[in-house]
Amino acid sequence: MQRVKIKTNLKIWFRQYIKMAVQNILLPVVYRVGCIAPVEKGLVIFADAHHNGVPASMEPLVREVKRRRQGLKILELYDDYQGCPFPRLLKRMLLFMKYYARAEFVVICDNFLPASSCKKRAGTTVIQLWHGCGAFKKFGYDTQGDIPAFYKGNVFKNYDIVTVSAPECVRHFQSAMRQPHGVPQPLGVCRTDKYFRASYNRSCRELFLDKHPEAKGKKVILWAPTFRGNPADPELGQYADIIQMSAQLSQEAIVIIKIHPHLVKKYPSYDNSTLTTDQLLPSTDLLITDYSSILFEYSIYQKPMLFYAPDRQEYGVERGFYLDYGALPGPIVTDKTKLATEARRLLSQNNTDSKAVEAFYKTYMSSCDGQATKRIADIICPAYRKISKWR
Repeated sequence: MQRVKIKTNLKIWFRQYIKMAVQNILLPVVYRVGCIAPVEKGLVIFADAHHNGVPASMEPLVREVKRRRQGLKILELYDDYQGCPFPRLLKRMLLFMKYYARAEFVVICDNFLPASSCKKRAGTTVIQLWHGCGAFKKFGYDTQGDIPAFYKGNVFKNYDIVTVSAPECVRHFQSAMRQPHGVPQPLGVCRTDKYFRASYNRSCRELFLDKHPEAKGKKVILWAPTFRGNPADPELGQYADIIQMSAQLSQEAIVIIKIHPHLVKKYPSYDNSTLTTDQLLPSTDLLITDYSSILFEYSIYQKPMLFYAPDRQEYGVERGFYLDYGALPGPIVTDKTKLATEARRLLSQNNTDSKAVEAFYKTYMSSCDGQATKRIADIICPAYRKISKWR
C-alpha cells in the first residue's frame, strides 16, 4: 500500500512539473505570437479542461449567448485534460492560446491553467463562472492541498470577473483566488436559474419516477458527499454507514447516492442513479451531505438538510471552513447509529427550521434568483445586438 501511494504521489508530482513547464514557457510564447493580430471584437471563447462537452455550469450561458449571437463569433473548446493523451492535450492548449490572444471574451467555469499562463492583453475579458455556489470549505490558496506548494504562478491569474452566488461570498473568493477588489462579483450562478422554473422541476420529478418507480409513495433521501483526496487518487468514506441507514429506512424511504464525478471513476458501482444531481434535487425530500456545496443549491427548495460528518473535527482542522459548521441549517450527526433515527425524524415531521434555511439562502445565495444568466450575458452581448460582422 505504501509503495502504491508513493508511486501515485510521484505521478502527481511529475504531472505538475510538466504542467508548469508548458504553462510558464511554451504557452506564453504562442500567446505572444498571437498578439501580433489585434483583438477581434465579438470573438467569444467558452473553454473547459474537465469535460468533453459543454459543462453544466456553463451550458445556460452558452445557450443564451448563442440566442443573442448577432455580431458574435463563438468558439467552444472543451476537453477532459485529466484523461487526455499528452499529444492531444498539448495540441488543444496551443489551439486555445492561438484564439485566446485575439478573443474579446473568454469564459471558463473551473481551474483552467492555459488562461492563467501569461499576462493577458487588456482588450480581453476573462469571466470565471466557477462551478460551486456559496463559500463552505476553504479552497484555492486558503487551504493546503489544493495547490501544491512547489507550483509556480497563480492558477487564478488574469480573471476580470468571478461570478459568485451572494455578496457574502465575495471576500472569500478574493482570498482563495488572490483576486483584487472588484473581480469577484455577486452576479449569481447561472446554472441555478433552472431551479426557479416550474417546468424544470415538474419534468425532473416525472423523470425521477420513470427512472425510479420503486420510489412511488416513499420519501426520497439524497446522499451527496464532498470530493476528498485529489483527482488522481480520490477517496470516499461513510458509504457503508449510508447503506446501513438505507436498509433501516427501506419501508418508508429510498436513498439515492450521488458522488463526485472523479469518485465515480474509482467507485463506479456506488452511484445508484443515472440522473444528475441537478435533476435529483427537485424530487429530494431530505439532503444528507458532509461538506459539499450542494447544500447551497438545495437551500433554494427550503427543505430539510442533515449533515453527516463523523470526521468533522479532523476535516475542519485539515481543510478549514468559511462558515461556522455548527450554525448550518440542519442537525449535525457524527454517530452512525443515530443517522437513521435523525433522518426519520426529519422526514416524518418535515422538520426543517424554515427561518434558518431562509436566512441561510439570503446570506449565501441571494444573487441566485433565476436571472443570473441574463445578468452575465448582458456583459458579453449588449454591444453586438445590431452588428452582423460574423455570418
